[in-house]
Amino acid sequence: MTVPAAGRPRSRGPRGGDADTRGDILTAAAEVFGDKGYGAASVREIARRADVDPALVRHYFPSKRELFVEAIRPVRADDPRLQALAATPRDGLGEALLRFFLGVWDEPEMAQRLRAVLASVAAAGELGHALADVMLRDILGRLVREDDARLRAEACGSQLVGLAMARYVVRMPQVSRASADDLVPLYAPTLQRYIDGDLDAA
Repeated sequence: MTVPAAGRPRSRGPRGGDADTRGDILTAAAEVFGDKGYGAASVREIARRADVDPALVRHYFPSKRELFVEAIRPVRADDPRLQALAATPRDGLGEALLRFFLGVWDEPEMAQRLRAVLASVAAAGELGHALADVMLRDILGRLVREDDARLRAEACGSQLVGLAMARYVVRMPQVSRASADDLVPLYAPTLQRYIDGDLDAA
């Protein structure tokens, strides 16, 4: 039997009672992916941090990629911020989306996780589809309902990912130091056009 550092045996199956085993694994996975990136992260290390047997990780998440996709999700469907964003009047969605995005990134723990996501995607190209699926399914796909909805949502995603790279990864001086109020007039009009404007306009 494998005994963790805390001295108690690791569980071989789902825990009983009120234990949130799946949640513990996701929390540990987010930490490991945040610390090491996708390539260097291992199921064994994630299991160690979650204080479970590696077989239990595979019980909930059959593949490392599936675990990564779940761990990188920045907000859940019932997050009140996402619900408030979805209720925003149409003509204010560009600004609301930008402020929502910056608010998520400006949480220190979340920023560490999301920086690792971008680094992992850059190093392992196949993860790009996973990142795109999360953004489109969980956030952007809920906001864009006009014609060419997929194109509009992907255009918004490309703008936001580019901003994240410049502000939080590359740390371009002016963009990284700017406040949300500074960035709104630069980015929100473009996002608003992608959401409901004329995509043929120059």
